[in-house]
Amino acid sequence: MSITIEQYIKTEILEKRLADRSVVVVYDGDKRYHKLCLELESQECQVIDTTVGSLLTRQAAITALTNLSSGKQLLVYVPKAAPMEEDDKQKDPFAMYMAAGSVFPDPERSGDNYIDICIQAKPDQATEIRELFAQNSNPSFDVINAIGGGVSWPTLQAALGAEGATNLLFKFMVADSSVQERLSGESSWVTETQNLLSRSLGLILRTKQTSWSAISDELWRFVLFSEFVFDLKEAIPVSLNDVPVAKSSAQPVIEELGNSLRKHTDYQSLYIERATAIEEELKLATLCANVKKLGSRDTFPFEEKCYLKQAVETLLADDGDMTRQIVSEHANSVWSANSDSQVNWELVKSSQRLIEVCSDLERELPAFSKNQTDLIEFYQSSLRRADQFHREFEQAVNDCPEAEDLMPGVVSLVRKQYRNLVEAAQLKFTHFVNGAGWPPQGFVSNTQVFDTKVAPLLKSAGDRVAYLMVDALRFELGYELHKQLMEDADAQLSAAFSTLPSITPLGMASLLPGAYEKLSVHLDDGKTKPLFDGKPVADVASRMAVFNAQYGDRFQEMPLKDFVKMAKKKTIDSNVDLLVLRSTEIDSYFENHPEDAPAMMQRELKQIRQAVNKLQTQGFQKVFIVTDHGFYMNNAQEIGDVVNKPDTTWKVEHQRMLLGNGNLDVHHYKLPKDQTGIKTDITQFAGPYSLAPYRKGMLYYHGGLSLQECLVPVIEITLKNNPMKSTQSASVVLNYKNGATRITARFAVIELKLESLSADLFGDSEALDATEILLEAHSGKKVVGEARPGEHVNAATGTVTLEPNKTIKVTLKMDPEFEGKFKVKAIDPVTNSILGTALDLETDYAV
Repeated sequence: MSITIEQYIKTEILEKRLADRSVVVVYDGDKRYHKLCLELESQECQVIDTTVGSLLTRQAAITALTNLSSGKQLLVYVPKAAPMEEDDKQKDPFAMYMAAGSVFPDPERSGDNYIDICIQAKPDQATEIRELFAQNSNPSFDVINAIGGGVSWPTLQAALGAEGATNLLFKFMVADSSVQERLSGESSWVTETQNLLSRSLGLILRTKQTSWSAISDELWRFVLFSEFVFDLKEAIPVSLNDVPVAKSSAQPVIEELGNSLRKHTDYQSLYIERATAIEEELKLATLCANVKKLGSRDTFPFEEKCYLKQAVETLLADDGDMTRQIVSEHANSVWSANSDSQVNWELVKSSQRLIEVCSDLERELPAFSKNQTDLIEFYQSSLRRADQFHREFEQAVNDCPEAEDLMPGVVSLVRKQYRNLVEAAQLKFTHFVNGAGWPPQGFVSNTQVFDTKVAPLLKSAGDRVAYLMVDALRFELGYELHKQLMEDADAQLSAAFSTLPSITPLGMASLLPGAYEKLSVHLDDGKTKPLFDGKPVADVASRMAVFNAQYGDRFQEMPLKDFVKMAKKKTIDSNVDLLVLRSTEIDSYFENHPEDAPAMMQRELKQIRQAVNKLQTQGFQKVFIVTDHGFYMNNAQEIGDVVNKPDTTWKVEHQRMLLGNGNLDVHHYKLPKDQTGIKTDITQFAGPYSLAPYRKGMLYYHGGLSLQECLVPVIEITLKNNPMKSTQSASVVLNYKNGATRITARFAVIELKLESLSADLFGDSEALDATEILLEAHSGKKVVGEARPGEHVNAATGTVTLEPNKTIKVTLKMDPEFEGKFKVKAIDPVTNSILGTALDLETDYAV
């Protein structure tokens, strides 16, 4: 027999609050709970009824409260509404009991309203209760008790293993084959189901069939279409008026079912399949094409596309608040499991980020443009973010080949906003240099880095130093790398300025020992030639010879990638105090394969991090990461965005700088040789004030004078005496489409969950709230897929941030040249160990 509403209020509310707080004051303006309160009188509980309102009653209540002993309880009944405002509470003689204990009904407590209490007591009849309250706001207990008439659904409850109307509906909709088999052996469940659907949703089944399949199909269509209609903020198209919809009192049940079906990871694939089929069956995309106010729920796939379109429209209309709202509500819906969807939304998000940061920095720039030092420091602290977000934006554009068709005008708008900001900073910077010379005063030149930071450590044997010479590691990339390295070791970031022209042969030579005194640059037969102590150092061998001449057997060098791949048992000779590791991948890929450069950049930063870990195990104490120059990504170029060469007497270097002598127009700066910061017989260095090159169509370049090309990072790392160990042990659970084993597109959305996380002997348990991993697809020893930058993926390093027990979705970007079987792995970015079990998948691309 079901519990009455009176019993529920006494046992589940009043008695529990008395047990918890000892004192409860019941304010009852409707005099609904008077009898219940009097019935609670017992040896343990004293009830003070203030209905009479005499002074003696108040005194009795005060005395009872004052003398309240352990294990005793006090209930004070007040036949009026509870005071809400502070002034009213101060005037109310019974407010002191609220402060001393608890109050019922509590106006500030969710669920204390009469209707909420009734629904809690009879959850199976929630819809009928709401209908009743819509007609009568204060029904009696007898009326509430009469609802439902003790109805139950025993066959359904036994077969589905659930109780409560909403739970039964949910379990029925997602029933697996074993549940369906149990139902097929019974017949009474059909009548029970008809009763359940009618009472809880107002659904009168149209189908005459009595199979689970037929009833389930109708229920799915009814629930999803009802949710869609309830969510609409305008009238439904007339052509859909005949499609059945739940009664309005069932809206909370409908919405709870929709939320559960979408959020429950075990059933998301089923939901996507069902919703897609229902959309096609009802032709919703076509019939609702002109519907603008769809609400906030992504019931059907066509809605997500509409929201994406709206986000683009608000982006173009410069309505940042609305764009943020749409992105927040819809970018991570159930439909984001579709790889195309994630790619599209990531482009919107990256566009929004870049527009907003450019707008903010544009407002701040004038305050930091009064002198050269302020401008440079502003770039290091803030302005670099524009370059970072622009790089991430261009990566998103590259991953979304239909960007211009899907989002007409967005790409050009965002690029123009970025170009306006960086050009404004560029013109200030080059005018400062034109007046003061190079390098900027008060800042370190690359030619001083080795002698001031590394050489002192090598004066005597014992200190082991690794010197990583990374080509084209511009400052904003170095900043991101430094943030990652700080989690592994003691890392310090500073800035230096590259030599001019900012090209690789000269830039790498500037990082040699003694470069400040011995390096010079000349023109030889029309070619720029760096000389070290009068000898050419334009290639790797000649530069390494300089190190060897100074340090002999204490020196060793190799490519960075070879060191990372070196067998664990193999060690660098203990006599080696200076290990130079070289990397040219970033610059090489940008110049030869610009579309693949962002991915290569991630791999390179990953290798640097792994190298630092390996250097520690090899007994090195210090690591310096240095670079020859930065670079500028010229995707924001416009028609006519090119500089005319003044005349033919100049040597044009990398389409960004003029060397020699000749005529110049007002669009050029010029530096006489005594203001170039390097020994040279070249009369003048000159170049455009702007960021434009001398040739059209260049998407990537360096060689000239800009903060992006010339401000470079210097990262100094102090390694610990003991090898680094991971501070966390993690098990990462990977899932693809609820167990599917074949991917049908180059982008595959992988679910990741950090299932367990615990401190080891080297870790701090209080800090174990998140961990970093790399998500990679491997075929044998070859990497054939990597995490695409997005909400959870760092665009510079490719690392994924995971929080314990939180499931996230990450898009895996596959190598377009690869097809076949592969393993998806969660990898520790420091130790390169695999965290959890790999996921076995196979490509199945449509021809």
